[in-house]
Parts: sequence; structure tokens; C-alpha cells
Amino acid sequence: MFHLKVTTYKIILFVLLRLPDAFFALLFKIAFPIYKALHTKRAYGRVERLLQETGFYGKNATRKHKVTPKDVFESIYWNGIDSYRLLARISSATARVRFENEFIMQDAAKEGTVVGMSIHQGAFENMHRILCRYGKPVHLITDSAGDASMRKCLEDLRSDPNLTEYHPDKLQSLIRNLFKTQGILAMVVDQGRNTKGNTVSLFGKKNTLYLRLPVKVNQMGASIVTFRTYSETVVKQGKKVREHVIRFEHYYPPKMATTPEGEAELVNSIAADVERWIEDHPEQWTWNYHKNFKV
Repeated sequence: MFHLKVTTYKIILFVLLRLPDAFFALLFKIAFPIYKALHTKRAYGRVERLLQETGFYGKNATRKHKVTPKDVFESIYWNGIDSYRLLARISSATARVRFENEFIMQDAAKEGTVVGMSIHQGAFENMHRILCRYGKPVHLITDSAGDASMRKCLEDLRSDPNLTEYHPDKLQSLIRNLFKTQGILAMVVDQGRNTKGNTVSLFGKKNTLYLRLPVKVNQMGASIVTFRTYSETVVKQGKKVREHVIRFEHYYPPKMATTPEGEAELVNSIAADVERWIEDHPEQWTWNYHKNFKV
């Protein structure tokens, strides 16, 4: 029964991911008002409040890029669809990926162990797969919930010869294998469960980034490269195309965080990166996560 369910999920995903954008556009138009009505006091209401409090939405909005809660949910929706299209290696999706500053990760990977670190923005489900292109073992922490058959289906979809997944309780094994293979640790650091994070300031409000593991492995000799993905609409041959940009940002050298001053500089610099990324594309960050701005 388990294998039958996994196969069924795979067939459904195979068909869904290849449906035209017009189908998904119509589905969003129908489903969003229903979702909004059902989540006014939960996810939708939380996004509306946070956008207002941080100046991105409402009559007192002060940010350069102003967005509505609908903009956020629509971007998450489309980026989510494209995330899984990219994981499924659908050529129409992979042809729309553009790399910027890739030399930062290429150079870091040549030196030794690296933490490739990002946030839940854009087509973020594809972030770990991107790191597999640098010819080194990629180590990823996952903590999937829900139906076991669906978890297996998604695990197979994410799979890559260079990728190894670990449950959070296998952290020691991950660190050992990371340095043994001189590999890459793939992490998103703006959301976490069952772990303690670092208190930082984003848009003048206290928030949590989960940087303890990156700091630890940096102290042990790994460099850190921050990178992000976001989608943008461009015109090619007279047609609008939704491209996905993979932009590598900053390189932090090994053992930068071995002193209290160095650790504080690293954490604060990464927090500044994250704030700027959200400021650039506020509609594409997962504001709906329930622990945002709760320390």
C-alpha cells in the first residue's frame, strides 16, 4: 500500500507540474478569496499585520517597495509551483534560471567546506539542488511532517547524486560527514522548529535567525556563502517570461566567528543581508510563517 501511494503521488505531481500557467492562474483566482476568508485571523491576518508594522502596506507605508497581502500569497503560490517544476527538472522551468556572482560559490567550494545559506524567499525549494552543481557532497537538514508516502515522494523529487538528507536528530553525523567530505551544508536560516535561534533586528523589530549551526561550523573551519533566489518578469522576444535569479552575495572566511566580536559581526552582517533581501522583494518572502517576529 505504501509503494502504491508513493507511485500515485508521483503520477499526480507529474501531471500537475506540466499543466499550463493558465490553469494555475484560474485556480488561484478561484481559491484565493476562499483562503482569505478562512484565514483572516490566521495566516492572511498575520501577513497583513506584519506588512503594516514594517511599513510595506497600508496608508502609513514608508518602504520603497509597497505590497499587499495578496501580492505575497500570489508570489508564494507561483514560486512554489516553479520550485517543484525545477526540482522535477522540467526544461521549460530550468531554462528560466539565471545565475549572478556565481564565482563566489565556485571559489569557496575550491577552498574546502562551505555553508551555503539563504532564506525562504522566491523558489526556495530549489536552493539545495542549486548547490549540487558545484561537484561537492551537499548535506541538508529536513524535518518533514505529514503523510509518509508524500514525504517519500518529495524526498525522491529532491534527490540528487550529490545530496544527502538528515533528520534534525542526526546533527552530529551531519557535521562529521560535512568535514569528512569537505562538502557543502545547505541551510535556510529564517525559519526553524525545535531549535534555539539568534535574536536579530529586522526592520526595527526583533526577529529570530537560526544561525547557531552555521556559526559552529564556521568556528570549526567552514566558510559561509550567502545567496538568494527571487523571480522577476522580463520581456524576451516580445513575451513576458518569469525568470528565477540565483544571486550569490557574500563570502565569510573560515573561523571568522572564533571570537565574541567576530561572531557578533558575522551574525549582524547576515541579518543585514536578510533585511536587504526582503526589502528588495518583500512580496516573495514567507511572511505567513507563524514564528516571524516572535522572539
